[in-house]
Amino acid sequence: MKQNKRIEKSTVVHFHQDARFFVERGLRFLNRYDYDKAIRSFRRAIELEPKNAEYQCHLASVLAEVGNFEASNDILYDVLEKCEPKIVEVYFYMANNYANLEDYEMAEEMAIRYLQQQSDGAYREDAEELLDYIYFELDMPPRHFLTGEREDVYSKHERARRSLEEGRFLEALDILKEIVEADPSFMPAWNNLSLAYYYVGDFQQAMATIEETLEREHGNLHALCNLAVLLSHHNRAKELVALINMLKKVVPYHPEHAYKLATTMGVLGQHEEAYRLYAKMLKSGRTHEACTYHYAAISAYMSGHKEQAIRWWQKVKQLDPESGVAEHYMEMVKEAKDGQTKQVIPYHYYQPQQEVSWEKAPASGVEELKNDPMIRASLLWALQHGRDEVKFAVLQTLALIGDDEAEAAVRQCYHQTDDPQLQKLALLALADMGAEMPEARPKRKAKTKAATEHKLEFPGSETDSQKTEGVEDCINRFFSGSGQEDMKNWCLSVWKRFSQLEKPPVQVRKIVAWVAALEYLYGAVKNQKHAQSQAKVAEKYELSPSTVAKCVKALQTLDLK
Repeated sequence: MKQNKRIEKSTVVHFHQDARFFVERGLRFLNRYDYDKAIRSFRRAIELEPKNAEYQCHLASVLAEVGNFEASNDILYDVLEKCEPKIVEVYFYMANNYANLEDYEMAEEMAIRYLQQQSDGAYREDAEELLDYIYFELDMPPRHFLTGEREDVYSKHERARRSLEEGRFLEALDILKEIVEADPSFMPAWNNLSLAYYYVGDFQQAMATIEETLEREHGNLHALCNLAVLLSHHNRAKELVALINMLKKVVPYHPEHAYKLATTMGVLGQHEEAYRLYAKMLKSGRTHEACTYHYAAISAYMSGHKEQAIRWWQKVKQLDPESGVAEHYMEMVKEAKDGQTKQVIPYHYYQPQQEVSWEKAPASGVEELKNDPMIRASLLWALQHGRDEVKFAVLQTLALIGDDEAEAAVRQCYHQTDDPQLQKLALLALADMGAEMPEARPKRKAKTKAATEHKLEFPGSETDSQKTEGVEDCINRFFSGSGQEDMKNWCLSVWKRFSQLEKPPVQVRKIVAWVAALEYLYGAVKNQKHAQSQAKVAEKYELSPSTVAKCVKALQTLDLK
């Protein structure tokens, strides 16, 4: 028996627990979501091989998973400084950690470093999405610009955003139109484009741009908020009420979204809802600008929370003592008697006594006119929608301002109006600015019956009778000219095959969009030398490029060769 025990002892094999053993063990724990044991295993592996960058990254990943982002970044910094500085992916991991810590400047820094060193890396799209979120969802201007294809988009959009803030709306409009034409997937530009149209008083284009934005991204909160304001302007009460009820159910994840939603609710007169959102946002502990506290105070006052309104205006006074805004409104609130009808306060950050009346502004007040975005917006609105005498006053005021933006607005008025008196005043305003005179406009011919009928035949203009047509009817009507027989027959054949599919086609409001898509595909497949771009075809049919693209994508499920 003793001999057997000796044999057993001599056959025991020593179990060697090296660093790889602990890493594999840690990965098994990680797969079972046992983070504590995974962390212990990875730490043991690092004790055995302290210079192994892979093991360090495993530990950093688990620490980030449990929300310990600072500790994770400490390890990642060690990887770069002491272990393996060539592991570029570390910059992307650190960017995510900083984003979770809401240190977006450092998140931007690390994402840029990753893209600069590995522009075609595995995390490229994720890094670019993070930058898009920082720049445009959070409305933080970029401090660095990427080299390569994205540089123009970021820098142009930042320039457009500044132009909007400073009241150069026509300039912003031109830049934003360039951006969405060059990169239709760039959603922040669509949101600001709708605002630019709104500020210059082109409500029809503002609405069309919002619809285009929502067609591309159905739940875009900025677009939905802009739509609500526009519906309010047009007094479309039924649609507005439905949209407000929907927006009230939104729970914004990030403070910037909460700010947009709160301000929109305030502008729409939903002060109690605005107050709830502002109160939640201001409790987060983040730093906020004076205007945010001012808007929150307005919502508090308008919804009956007088004492809280005063407290928030006191905060405004601390942050911006020179403006006098807080003192004015605190005095107004304190003097208001109980039961007295509340004076409506607009959600703008200025003191009412400091407003400039552009209709009566002397030459000495020109600098204030130039530098106040709200006044510039009111000038452009009035030039579009005001009475004749108001338009005359606006032209005189724009002549006083005399900068590039004012000149562009006057030229636009000259080319758009049919009123000879207004044209004459526009020319005088340009002369006062010392601007170059525009070419004489050709006189418009009266519309004859034939001309009217010809216009009705244009593809994008659908009459009531044409809206009832099917796609085949439209193909026959649009492609009935000489030399179009082959295209007509090809389009009819493709549409017949497509309409026979079991899966229903995508929902497109305009029948003519299918015709436009078929014409584009015919050029791409059968007539490549003279093929047109989707944007050109969309312009011809007076459709949005995204609508044509949607139809093209659906039709391409067929074998079109």
